[in-house]
Amino acid sequence: MKPVSEIIEQKGGMVLCVDQNETVLDAIGLMADVNIGAVLVKRHDTIAGIFTERDYLQKIALKSRSSQNTQVKEVMTSPVISAKPDDSVAHCMEVMTNCRCRHLPVVDGDKLLGIVSIGDLVKSLVEDKQSEIDQLSQYIAGSY
Repeated sequence: MKPVSEIIEQKGGMVLCVDQNETVLDAIGLMADVNIGAVLVKRHDTIAGIFTERDYLQKIALKSRSSQNTQVKEVMTSPVISAKPDDSVAHCMEVMTNCRCRHLPVVDGDKLLGIVSIGDLVKSLVEDKQSEIDQLSQYIAGSY
């Protein structure tokens, strides 16, 4: 099974981040503009946490907090669970299942390489299975 670093190579390593002192409104505005479900939260040049749609629902909307008056650092998820570049897709899916999260930053030491979502991992598995089916079909048909 392929390492998660291959997914990062295919999709690119751009990761949207917000400063920990920005408001939740700023963070959800950015997420909506780009149609993503999570942003990393930075404190200076380090990853302080992650802010997700789930954080917004559970910590802002359901508690009737103001997204204009709440800083991201007050409601982000921290510490951030991450993956290493050589972790397999299956391992990352297991981590996501166990931690009940949908996004994993991929880090090599202190360097942020990118972020993968559960959708990225599922897409990768589907592509791998389709490739395997195509190869088996060619083998059975004698054209391999």
